[in-house]
Amino acid sequence: MRSPCHKLIALFGVLFLCFCAISVRANVYATDIRLNGSLNAGVIVPGASLTISYILNDAATGGVWVRIYSGTNLIQTLASTNGNAGTNAGLNSAVWIGPTNLVTPGIYTVSITAASAGYATWTNMTDDGSNFYVNVPRGLAVNQNTNSPFYGRVYAASAYGDNIGIFKCNADGSPADEGGFSTGSWGWGGGGYSPWKMAVGADDRLYVDDYSGHGVVVSFDPTIDNNNWRQVIRTDNYPAGGDPNAYLSGLSVIGSGTNAQIWMTDEYPYGSAGIIGWQIGADGVAVTNDTGTVIVPLDSYLLTQGPYDLAVGSNGYIYAIQVLTSDNPGWALLSFPPYEGEPQTAVAWAIGAYPRLEGAFGVAVDPTATVVAVAVVGLGDTETNGTGWLNLYRASDGGGITNVDQTGGDAYYDAAWDNVGNLYALDGTKEVWRAYSPPGSNQATTVAVPFIQAYNALLQPYLTNPVVSMGGLGFTLAGQSNVTYVIQGSSDLINWAAVATNFSVLDNRPISVPVSGEQNFYRAMTVP
Repeated sequence: MRSPCHKLIALFGVLFLCFCAISVRANVYATDIRLNGSLNAGVIVPGASLTISYILNDAATGGVWVRIYSGTNLIQTLASTNGNAGTNAGLNSAVWIGPTNLVTPGIYTVSITAASAGYATWTNMTDDGSNFYVNVPRGLAVNQNTNSPFYGRVYAASAYGDNIGIFKCNADGSPADEGGFSTGSWGWGGGGYSPWKMAVGADDRLYVDDYSGHGVVVSFDPTIDNNNWRQVIRTDNYPAGGDPNAYLSGLSVIGSGTNAQIWMTDEYPYGSAGIIGWQIGADGVAVTNDTGTVIVPLDSYLLTQGPYDLAVGSNGYIYAIQVLTSDNPGWALLSFPPYEGEPQTAVAWAIGAYPRLEGAFGVAVDPTATVVAVAVVGLGDTETNGTGWLNLYRASDGGGITNVDQTGGDAYYDAAWDNVGNLYALDGTKEVWRAYSPPGSNQATTVAVPFIQAYNALLQPYLTNPVVSMGGLGFTLAGQSNVTYVIQGSSDLINWAAVATNFSVLDNRPISVPVSGEQNFYRAMTVP
């Protein structure tokens, strides 16, 4: 049994005057990699060209290398040093010309390495422009799943005004391809409380806390499709026997597959259940009437008021914050050892609220479990009084690193990290999300999710076996594997319009198209 208290550390403002060297990896990296515009596969034949597009979150001042492999064998490198790959922040591309004597048709893979000279200190890479706008920002999440085509996507929750819902941005701040904003067809309450905290799970779904009322959790697919939401945590899942006084605030998604769990904080100040976890079933939701398992209970000395937010490191350590002030002193930031099946009553370290953690609102730990970021709104009229902070601490012992925001104490509502060590934060005063690069030179490699399918020649696809079904028309598409086809319809065999798109790992696959009174003819075409 661990002792009730491993180590307590009270840190004051003087610690923020020194910068402690921390090894945090990278700031520039490639995301949204597409092959001929596809997130599935790009096709190439001898002598043809393949466009490899990608988004850089910042300028790659040290260069970009696009590498093409057959298995583990490097086939070709397209480099910025010879003008064959772009290095600007935002959308870039490189073009591969397929060899005329392509030796082995098959599957090729792509990786993109970006490097930068970096910055001398933590530096804001965004410009507070309209691309980064979030009205009354409350929750923030970044997709860290390297096996996802949505790797690097940024989600920001807007909880008031004309845009109540979730902004969806690429790593450079540009809107998501399918649209930069969505409600997901969920009835958000707004009012500054709904939507609230967010997290991206290993299943690539976005989990969002609706804090209006007492808090429930809804999950969406990465595009926040209007027809694909699930209510994961419901009122019947409230902790302490379904106590209606529960206020579910912080949110983390732990594990994957059948081991996936939702961990949340119960912020209710009078009888909080502490930090609670729920097992997520194969259907993606918590079991009916499962009131959760206590991960960290409330404690009269440490976790005293009801935790406001939590983060879980890759090493299993738990970090929680409480909203405390000089009038209600206590431990504002606490670290607990990994949960091992019993309520965790030990503490690794704790930090007092005064003077730099009064009004702590969000907490996040970087992917290497090295640095903990705390978003602080400050006191009183938090949007305008200039007492907010964006603080960094050593995850190992709570030692102070720096205040990232040097602009004058804006109110910060949440923080998140990407997979390569950039810090993201919600500035409620300016109503924007920001991305901060760590100091030092860096580089990162992204392996593309889409792959290259090489053929000696492309065959003409054709449609067979037409079948009328409810609301549509079915065919068998005879083509080639890993090729994207567009299905076109026409009423006169002269003017054609796309009616469906299809990708499959199969040569022959069933497809369906919507029935239209004006379209009597259909054909399949290879997407360039």
